[in-house]
Amino acid sequence: MSRENIIFFRNFLLRTLLISIVFTIFFAVMTLALWDTFAPWVSSLFHLEEGELGEAVLDFFVHIRIVLVFFMLAPALALHWMAKGK
Repeated sequence: MSRENIIFFRNFLLRTLLISIVFTIFFAVMTLALWDTFAPWVSSLFHLEEGELGEAVLDFFVHIRIVLVFFMLAPALALHWMAKGK
């Protein structure tokens, strides 16, 4: 793989990571801001209690973190390391 391709994919993954972090922060802020409004509605729609809904939301953010760290940040750092080595 050429150095230009390594740098391209590294930049692509890092920019994707930054955009994903912005979306995650947006989702977290909107979840906190609108929890009292939409929690009863979503709970009745999906037949969940509020505690179960909280667990589902927490599980969602845990999965986002795993995807961001292991599928985007780790390969981007590996590509960065490869680009520096050449």
